[in-house]
Amino acid sequence: MTTYDIAKKNLKGNFKTYLVYFISMLFSVVIFFTFVSLQYSAEIADAIESSESMRSVFMVASTILIVFVAAFILNSNRFFTRRRKKEVGLYALLGLPKKTIGKMLFCENLIIGIIVLIIGIAIGTLFSKLFAMILIKLLGTAVQVGMVFSMKALIHTFVVFMVLIVVTSIQGYRVIYAYKLIDLFRAEQEGEQEPKASRFSAVTAVFCLVIGYGFAFRDFSVTEEILLNLGVMTVGIVVGTVLLFSSLVVVLLKTAKKKKRSYYKGMNLVGISNLVYRIKGNARLLSVISLLSAAALCAFSVGLGMYFTFEKTSRLAAPFSYMYVAQDDAFNQKVDEIIRGDEAHPVVAQMTIPVLQTKGSSSDSDILSEKVLQADDTPLKVISIEQYNRTAEVLGFPVLDPINEDEAVMIRPMYTDYEWSDYAGETVTVDLPAQSITLAIAGMTVERVVNWSYPDVMIVVADGTYDKIKAQVSPTRYVGYVVEDEKTTKKTVDALADVKTPESQLTSFYTEYRLGIEGAAFNVFILGFLGLVFVMATGSMIYFKQLSETADDRPRYDILKKIGVGNKEISIAIVKQTAFIFALPLIVGLAHYLVILQLLKRLFSNIAGISLLLPIVLCVAVFILIYAVYYILTVNSINRVINVRSAPAVRVAVVAIVLSFVSLVGIVIGLESPAPQGGSSQAEKIRLELPEPAGEHPVGTVEMHLIDEKRKDPWVNDRKRELMISIWYPAEREGRQKALYMQPGAAKVNGENILPTIGVDPGRIDLSGIGTHAWLDVPAANSGERWPVLIYSPGGTVPRNFGTVLVEELASKGYVVVTVDHPYETSAVQFPDGRVEVETLPKSNAESILKALEVRVEDIRFLLDQLELMNEGRHPGSRQLPTGLKEAWDLTKIGVFGHSAGGATSAQVMYEDDRIDAGINMDGTMGHMPDNPLPVAEHGLDRPFMLMNSGYNDEGEIDSHLTAKDRHMFWQHSSGWKLDLTIPTGGHFTFTDYQVLLPQLQEKLSLSPRVIQQSIGTADPERTIAAQRHYIASFFDLHLKGVQQPLLLSPSEDYPEVQFVE
Repeated sequence: MTTYDIAKKNLKGNFKTYLVYFISMLFSVVIFFTFVSLQYSAEIADAIESSESMRSVFMVASTILIVFVAAFILNSNRFFTRRRKKEVGLYALLGLPKKTIGKMLFCENLIIGIIVLIIGIAIGTLFSKLFAMILIKLLGTAVQVGMVFSMKALIHTFVVFMVLIVVTSIQGYRVIYAYKLIDLFRAEQEGEQEPKASRFSAVTAVFCLVIGYGFAFRDFSVTEEILLNLGVMTVGIVVGTVLLFSSLVVVLLKTAKKKKRSYYKGMNLVGISNLVYRIKGNARLLSVISLLSAAALCAFSVGLGMYFTFEKTSRLAAPFSYMYVAQDDAFNQKVDEIIRGDEAHPVVAQMTIPVLQTKGSSSDSDILSEKVLQADDTPLKVISIEQYNRTAEVLGFPVLDPINEDEAVMIRPMYTDYEWSDYAGETVTVDLPAQSITLAIAGMTVERVVNWSYPDVMIVVADGTYDKIKAQVSPTRYVGYVVEDEKTTKKTVDALADVKTPESQLTSFYTEYRLGIEGAAFNVFILGFLGLVFVMATGSMIYFKQLSETADDRPRYDILKKIGVGNKEISIAIVKQTAFIFALPLIVGLAHYLVILQLLKRLFSNIAGISLLLPIVLCVAVFILIYAVYYILTVNSINRVINVRSAPAVRVAVVAIVLSFVSLVGIVIGLESPAPQGGSSQAEKIRLELPEPAGEHPVGTVEMHLIDEKRKDPWVNDRKRELMISIWYPAEREGRQKALYMQPGAAKVNGENILPTIGVDPGRIDLSGIGTHAWLDVPAANSGERWPVLIYSPGGTVPRNFGTVLVEELASKGYVVVTVDHPYETSAVQFPDGRVEVETLPKSNAESILKALEVRVEDIRFLLDQLELMNEGRHPGSRQLPTGLKEAWDLTKIGVFGHSAGGATSAQVMYEDDRIDAGINMDGTMGHMPDNPLPVAEHGLDRPFMLMNSGYNDEGEIDSHLTAKDRHMFWQHSSGWKLDLTIPTGGHFTFTDYQVLLPQLQEKLSLSPRVIQQSIGTADPERTIAAQRHYIASFFDLHLKGVQQPLLLSPSEDYPEVQFVE
């Protein structure tokens, strides 16, 4: 008989012994295969616009799951191995060689593992459809989910679990070598020693928990206080929990033993004694279970809360399904025909809402801030209380109480956390042509009646007051439609995008809803899935531990039976003892959960104003239900071991499991996908164009691949550092072929990652096909004038291509501009061999940001070295320079400019390399502030440098060297020529091609106004891009060509958006 045959025989003869271990492994396989099936599901990828983001989220979550499953299986295997030590000792006593016993144990575990894999994958295939339908339902998409078997998921699961099975098999193999024969026989007789009760540790447990809970409720306002609260709370709860189970519970149980009257009552003596002896051994397990339970509940509650919050936020931003500002009759009629022509979404209500837009001021500058006043000449919106209440009735939210004619009710601006206390006692003044009306703020409401647009300051006034204002201000009429099933109106929204105009401000609920539903749905699904796994695994851990201990206790219970204790009394003792073990971590975990949740609610301000009662009740109910099922199963299993029969409670367990199964079936039946709306892949592609350069020269361009043989890539250590650059230059003539805006591979990745974040379907825009004005394979212009060289570094994660507008402009005006990508930090970089390398930076923190800036500086300095080699006639790049370029450029005159992280790079590389003569930082922070400024910020520059900023800081101040610590330091320490310009009404991406592309998208698609405002602000797009081109070219003309520039001396009437900061 072979070792394999003995292993098979053992499995058949000891099926009950193996059952618990089998079930634990089966549970792990089912859960993991279900999850990775979703990860590789084509249906879900089709349902999700940001499929690349989906893969990233699933990858992180699957990594967490692998770690947890590995720990769970290894823990289960440890209990199982302990149960088999006596059996292993018997084989050794009978004379079997250790090697043979080891092989037998190895084979047994391997056979179990393979059987579990097959059964688990089969069951996981069924469960994957259930969870796929749940995710599709959360996403609200129209994808039909079929029963599909994923080969990728099979391979992924097989590899992970075969590794785990081999590891656990080796553990079994080592048992025969790790213990002496006598130890193997006595393994089951090893008893727990009565633990010593440390009152000091017990008091410390209470102290740590009180401190941890106290810091969870402690107020915070700055990052340092948040980190302090989180740190102290975490340490206090973790340490307190460990000490609670290892010391405090022991002290309490020993105290209970001293109460003789209750201690000697019934079976309490046996129960309490068992708990005292066992609690020390269970302390670590119970601590982990309590902490894991709290973490799982918090994760699911926050995810569910954010999901509910997101829909509420979308509803506030867009209370109407569609809304626009009334235009001429032809436009209004066309919009009405499109909306009413959608028979799948019939119109429920239509309203015209007159709103007065005026100038204004307030007693508190936060109400009508400088930022708001800069954004619009008439930033204050006024609506009558009669119109507000009529609209409220249609939309289904509470009406306002009557107010006096000298009062107003504030409608809370979106994306703020203002409370009534912020408005109490304040006034708002309506500035009219003939007079001003000052109104006392008498209340605040969060419910809105017009779709969001910026500026977002709106008040409700009495009808009489409204009439007075209306006599001097013409109303703007907003037309709103409410339709059925507005979450699936994509087809109609796309049709409206074809007719809308900038003046109409046409927006939709669907646009706001789809903008973030994927992130919200993923949060609740991933966190919920992992939370469910954690809770079920913790229940399993208690189950296995109690079953293992019961086998050890069986001889003691046999003695009790011999002295006359009946099965009923023993069953009651088991019920009580097991209840204590289950209830204790349950109660502690719930207490931790409720405390931590209070901190998380305040930390995530977007859920601060939302009631989490439903998510909390739902999470706690599921948590208790799962634990109740495990408790009943544990009591029943223990009774079967001790009394050799099931306890009556098994009937309850069966009922509970059947009800749970019926509920799951009900969910499956109820998860009917919404009616298809027509895929975005069939929609006509949108073509975007860049503005023509204003210079006199045609523009030529060439891409090059550079390899730094002396430097390992700091992000991918097994490769040399590689760069992709583009050289843009004044051309002798136009060519036959225009350059692509972006290489197709990089365009695909960026299209899947970037476009969905602004609400555009992947594939709707071909980024490589954006119309440029640069020509390939054209000679450089050579009129006797040599062209200065400029280096352009893009922002963090941003490809170099999104600086093309400024680059083409400078090239057309007589500059050679070299743009560079920083691989593995940039979202996607395509190399000549077709490889596309994506961003792989570690989590954003001071260390990673400073390292990234250091790498960028080294990239630019390496690039300068390569340009010098090219100038000497050597060609380190992947291709030759264009004809005449080496003779045309002037490497004695070099400038550098960049956006965001590229702006900081420009400053720092000037500080480190004196080959650069002038530079520009466009909206970049010089370091990781407030504690880690770059050296250039601390020491300044002695050469010309220009700061270009946009928008406002968190305190509502215009962003400039006067308000930003890093740029203030730089300004103070710089002795060279310097200038600080700011565009208060701009956004961070004002200095990229977004300034040109987003307005075009807004005209052709129904983008959320929030996307536009957050990215490029409210400044006039055409004037803003013209200002950038003019100021940047003027700066380099002055400092690299020596041409005087009056534009740089004082503000220009041509560009009112641009302010000089002295």
